[in-house]
Amino acid sequence: MRPTLRTFWLVLLAVPMALLLLALGGIGPGLVLYYLLLLGFLLLLDWMACPTASRLRFTIEEPPQIFIGDEAVLKVGVERLNGAPMTAVEVAVEVNDKLDQKAQEAITIAPGAESGTIDITPRSRGIARIPRVWFRWAGPLGLARRQFVSETDLKIPVLPNFQRAARSAQQLVGASADEFGPRPHPRQGDGSEFSSLREYVAGMDPRTVDWKRSARYRGLLAKEYEAERNHQIILAFDTGHLMAERLGGLTRLDHMINAGLVLAHAALKGGDKVGLFGFDSQVRSLVRPLGGMTSFTHLQHHMAALECSGDETNYTLAMTRLAGSLTRRTLVILFTDFADSITAELMRENLGVLAVQHLVVFVALKDPYLIEQAEKPLETVRNISEAATASELLKERRLLFSRLRRQGVLCLEPAHGHLVGEVFHQYRTIINQELI
Repeated sequence: MRPTLRTFWLVLLAVPMALLLLALGGIGPGLVLYYLLLLGFLLLLDWMACPTASRLRFTIEEPPQIFIGDEAVLKVGVERLNGAPMTAVEVAVEVNDKLDQKAQEAITIAPGAESGTIDITPRSRGIARIPRVWFRWAGPLGLARRQFVSETDLKIPVLPNFQRAARSAQQLVGASADEFGPRPHPRQGDGSEFSSLREYVAGMDPRTVDWKRSARYRGLLAKEYEAERNHQIILAFDTGHLMAERLGGLTRLDHMINAGLVLAHAALKGGDKVGLFGFDSQVRSLVRPLGGMTSFTHLQHHMAALECSGDETNYTLAMTRLAGSLTRRTLVILFTDFADSITAELMRENLGVLAVQHLVVFVALKDPYLIEQAEKPLETVRNISEAATASELLKERRLLFSRLRRQGVLCLEPAHGHLVGEVFHQYRTIINQELI
């Protein structure tokens, strides 16, 4: 039996009541004792009238998955059995750090209702856990209540939001809807695969003229080519401690996974094979390149499982392991970041070795804090020191990008709001020009 807040206030009321009766005539103790006995009797009656958990059936229905940036609902229900009296039921849940803690605020299922909903909002990717759900209800007088704890241990996958990321790519680079929709989109470009014939017009490359067919047609016909398919692409994600920094409400890793998700969808749609590689101090995930749109869900769940660790990234181990797993020339898109020159130099050396046989795209987000510190007014000695440090770090970043480009590595450093569009645009350029 658990007394309610109402019972607490009624018991507390006995104190001023006793003081008042004592002031009036010294008859307080006896009446207060009778009052407390009556209150105890009513509390016992209310507890006996309060339905037990065996007379109620509790149901919990969780969503199969949640996407970052969207809301979902946890449906909870109460069914009265064996003529149990109608009573309001409070419901509260416990959630882990993958969900907004506001989900733990209690809701009330009214006496005439059979179910209620709890809004759950994801904070980051991974597995959202709801280890237990509390149900609490009071008796008819509201003096006593019972409680039932359901050890549910629900697990809900929190996945990257592909739809939002795809819309972002379409808005930023004008991507055709067909590249994200149900139909394959031929990649017209300077490729080597014959696509079709069309009438020659001024400005076209004369070398594309098909002279034999032109003779039969009695007009100039030019060959059109499309980019070759069946390339192998590896999306490599650094999951070290630097990737946990939040930019615009999401971590660096979340922004990069959104970009990787759009890229994977477009590549699979175009006939390429996409694999996944996650690493920090050790290799966390390795999914060999898979083809076909049926592989997208598989990759999406593997990306959702990537989490930032507190470890320093070991580029030597990661790039060696990645290079050993590749059996043909591959487009490797590395999503990472760095903070000091020592790490940057180790990373450059290992990427240089990888770039000898493979095409590497290095992607690191701009650091808005460094830019802000380098450009703010120099009003105090501390401002001067911070600006000098920030400028030196920015100089080191520019120097690293310059050295990587000389080694044949393509480099991108977009703002987080333009990451999806720039990565997707770079991918289309590589495929259309057949750089792989």
